[in-house]
Amino acid sequence: MLAPLLHRMQQRVQTAVESSSVTSSVHDANASIQSIREQLENLEARIRSAVESASVTSTVQSVHKQMESLEVRLDTLRIGLDAVRLDAVSAHQELQARLDAMNAAQRDAVSAYQELQARLDAMNEAQRDAVAASREGQTELLQGARHEADLLRGRVNLLLQRVAIPLGEDVLVRTPEGFLLTPAEDAALLASLHESGGRLEPGTVSVMQALLQEGDLAVDVGANIGLTVLPAAQRVGPEGHVIAIEPASRVGRLLQRSLGLNGLSERVTLHLCAAGEAAGTAQLHLAAITGHSSLLDLPEAAGAEEVAVRTVDELVEPGRRVRLAKIDAEGFEPQVWRGMRRVIAESPELAVLVEFGPEHLRRAGLSVEEWLAEFHAPGFTAYEIDEVTGQLRPLRPMAELNAVFSLNLLLLRQPPTSLPQLSFA
Repeated sequence: MLAPLLHRMQQRVQTAVESSSVTSSVHDANASIQSIREQLENLEARIRSAVESASVTSTVQSVHKQMESLEVRLDTLRIGLDAVRLDAVSAHQELQARLDAMNAAQRDAVSAYQELQARLDAMNEAQRDAVAASREGQTELLQGARHEADLLRGRVNLLLQRVAIPLGEDVLVRTPEGFLLTPAEDAALLASLHESGGRLEPGTVSVMQALLQEGDLAVDVGANIGLTVLPAAQRVGPEGHVIAIEPASRVGRLLQRSLGLNGLSERVTLHLCAAGEAAGTAQLHLAAITGHSSLLDLPEAAGAEEVAVRTVDELVEPGRRVRLAKIDAEGFEPQVWRGMRRVIAESPELAVLVEFGPEHLRRAGLSVEEWLAEFHAPGFTAYEIDEVTGQLRPLRPMAELNAVFSLNLLLLRQPPTSLPQLSFA
């Protein structure tokens, strides 16, 4: 009879237990249920005893009272469990809010740390860049100072080596590469040699020495007294050779004697003729300054002499590769260039030093554009030579080229990166 009642009570208690999250309250509820269960068992025992003793009415009344008391206690227990559950939910919500606040604070702290770290990294990078820039600047400054010191030292050495010995109609001048005979009547040349210590174009000579190696073949068109012949001959060594071409008879004879004086007669072949586009003869107009004589008309010419004209292709044995050609023909450079087409084709590593003078081009009736096109045609690129440092730089704009008096250019078919011995700006 009491089983359904107990079952409902157990379900209500179970519901109360399941909705509670407080462990201690659940234990208390279980203890209370166990106590009620024990009382119910005692009550059933008493009912059975009362039935057996025929005292059913009084016993039933007593049971009803006890049941009512139990109902009250169960209601009280349910209310307590509901209160405990509400308190647990409230505590859980408060705890969750605190956890959320802590997580938000932690995220803010991480974000602030990351921002601080980024700023520190940026500061470190800026510091490293500043240190690198400072070191680079110091290195460049030191290199520049060393370079200037080397130039000054070389200049002092040249000045200390000044020697000029008069020999009647000639003067023996000491240069860094050896002794050269010069015409005594060319006062401008002698003064320049004395002032420069025997080297008029140091940048061109340094480029020439950087390009040539032992065993190479070089061609010097417009050899004059030998200011570029001597350094070329010393650079190529006994296994190399220099072909020198000079049309002026007086200067040529002086150069022949200078070669013997320096022990280079076997290393240099001197041709006393002019170089041109085709073999023949021509009038060489003699200038007061030895190096300014030209096959072109000279208004200020001091005289003239007939000279033989031969091509470079004729003077260089077929199949011989020329490493370096220097052309200084006082405006006649394009004709010399056209007379060495075979040499150009047979010498893939050929480098060419050529004088560029707008005044010569005007006398020849050529524009700067036409002159440059002539030399660029076989695939060459022209670079200007700094005569102080020997550094190479790209050609300046055409308008500025028209305004210069004279420049020495280096013509190359190779990219600058393939010539680490040269210095390019």
